[in-house]
Amino acid sequence: MPILRCPHLTPGDAVRVVAPSGPVPREEFEAGIAILRRRYQPIYDPALIAASEGFLAGPDQQRAHELNAALADPGARAVFMARGGHGLLRILPFIDLDAWRAHPKPVIGFSDGTALLALAARAGIAAVHGPVITQLPRLPQQDIDGLFGLLEKPGPALLCDNLEAVVPGRVRGPLVGGNLEVFSRLLGTPFAPDPEGAILFIEDIGERPYRVDRLLTHLDLAGVFSAAAGVVVGDFVDCKEPESSRFPSPSVQDVLHERLGRLAIPVTFGARFGHGDRHVALPTFTLAELDTRRGTLMAIEGAVA
Repeated sequence: MPILRCPHLTPGDAVRVVAPSGPVPREEFEAGIAILRRRYQPIYDPALIAASEGFLAGPDQQRAHELNAALADPGARAVFMARGGHGLLRILPFIDLDAWRAHPKPVIGFSDGTALLALAARAGIAAVHGPVITQLPRLPQQDIDGLFGLLEKPGPALLCDNLEAVVPGRVRGPLVGGNLEVFSRLLGTPFAPDPEGAILFIEDIGERPYRVDRLLTHLDLAGVFSAAAGVVVGDFVDCKEPESSRFPSPSVQDVLHERLGRLAIPVTFGARFGHGDRHVALPTFTLAELDTRRGTLMAIEGAVA
């Protein structure tokens, strides 16, 4: 399906903020929404943002209803996730794609939001792998400006530079990926993005090295790496083996180099996106170019038109 790039935003536009995954920490949300409010007009229901039911931000029906309302809102120009966590996989079958297509707008999120970005591809709508509201206060201004730039300025853009070449090469393809754990859970479902000819980008947090090995091997066995055109590795935060482990473990970087360094497609490390202290926003399912000689990832098309 051809990807529809959404109309660009301008400062002062109305945007929706939703919590379709885990409970949202109040103080972090308030600090993040203050940053967003300096640029746009955020619309959200405080009661729903504050909702909590175990590891979810409220019941599935409630979260799906609020997300559908935001996606279908003709007055909103984008939808921002308040936080990641867990829960989006549970409500994917209940999202109204026709209503979203009728009023196309980019969704912005990551981590558990990887599932929502995949749904955007199914809807044929470009999206942004970028900071959630609770992450904004921890980021440098250049990453916040970069996010706003993707939403407001159509056309090519430098996304990442100073990338470390692990396997050299230069390729073009749509940007596909996100959180490694969530992305792997989409395989075998109707919501899995098509990796054919894509530049796959991955990041994660809190996964022990042997689990990262398992996840990468799963993608390999599922044919993702044989279909993809290239790989860009972002931050892998707190992916360590506990000191109490019985046997020594390779580091997560060792695992990433061993699993990905043998691929026959370009592979780069050092991109600053994910759960770390930087988060470069990426326009997903739109055309990009990875060039290991220059150490760059360029957006050829943006998420907006």
